[in-house]
Amino acid sequence: MNYLWAIMGIAGIAYGIATGRAADVSDSAMKSAVEAVQLCVRLAGGFALWSGLIAILEKTGAMNRLARLLNPVLSRLFPATSGEARRYIALNFTANALGLGNAATPLGLSAMRSMSSEAAEYASDAMIMFLVINASSLQLFPTTVVSLRAAAGSSAPASILAATLVSTGISTAAAIASCLIFRAVWKKRTAL
Repeated sequence: MNYLWAIMGIAGIAYGIATGRAADVSDSAMKSAVEAVQLCVRLAGGFALWSGLIAILEKTGAMNRLARLLNPVLSRLFPATSGEARRYIALNFTANALGLGNAATPLGLSAMRSMSSEAAEYASDAMIMFLVINASSLQLFPTTVVSLRAAAGSSAPASILAATLVSTGISTAAAIASCLIFRAVWKKRTAL
């Protein structure tokens, strides 16, 4: 992928020079760099708020209570996992539901580590299910998208909440159903 971006960048610069617009290319590059830094600074506030909230919830034990609340659902989706793995899964799902992909990543890695077996050659059913649900990512509050919309000057940055909830809910349900179907088919084929 890095090669692709490098080729596209070099091709764009070469085209700009060949068409006599090198000054425009240079100005656009500098302007875009400044805008990228400004966007990062604007987004940092939203990330700090939600990451801080997650940290407070974790310190007060609210995340553990949430993990226990999600346990009936998680025990059905991940029947062969330990309590520690389910706790990390619940925390990861919560962070993703709040649109905090950056906070969810370390929790997801911890969940995968606690589900993995050093002797296993392939990913377990629980690991596959976790990855599929994580990729579909049910969003109750898409923090990153709302922050991007606010940074871009949207008059109603949170107006996408209902559409996001419906679309990610459908994608998560489809992901779980697909995973269960493929698991059943695979087990049936390997039993023959």
